[in-house]
Amino acid sequence: MADKFPTDEFDAAPVHGGRHRIRRTAKHRILEFLKIASFSAIVALVGYVGLKGIDSLNFFTDNSTVVAQPVVEEQKPLVVVLDATEQQGFAGKWALTLANAGFNVASAANYTPADRAEREKTVVHIRSAADQATAEAIAKRLKLASVLVSTQFADAITVVLGTDLEQN
Repeated sequence: MADKFPTDEFDAAPVHGGRHRIRRTAKHRILEFLKIASFSAIVALVGYVGLKGIDSLNFFTDNSTVVAQPVVEEQKPLVVVLDATEQQGFAGKWALTLANAGFNVASAANYTPADRAEREKTVVHIRSAADQATAEAIAKRLKLASVLVSTQFADAITVVLGTDLEQN
């Protein structure tokens, strides 16, 4: 290969010629920075607004509103078991029996009736006729009980255990 090439039109080009070879001033550098920064800000703003707009369109979610119907379970009336026989643990035993049968037993306690005749017979007291079916189911479970509508007790259903149940 030759060390020296023949002279052509490219060798005649000026050393400092053309726009791309002009020395850049501070003004040119600042303007270029501002152009790039403003372009970046515009692209970021368009991207942000575009993504927010797309996000609000909900392409991937179901727009239908499903309202769940609240499940209302029929509340069983509270049952209180009272022992008029003065036998230890008698009310607790029958309260457990009724609870195992599916009744909503609130408590079991001893009871001393004013009338001696109340001790002899097992009675299911209810405050309103609305609890009649539950009271009859309890009476059927106790076999000897009768149902009586009265306001003697504060609870919806009160079972007073008598000595007739103690004998069975």
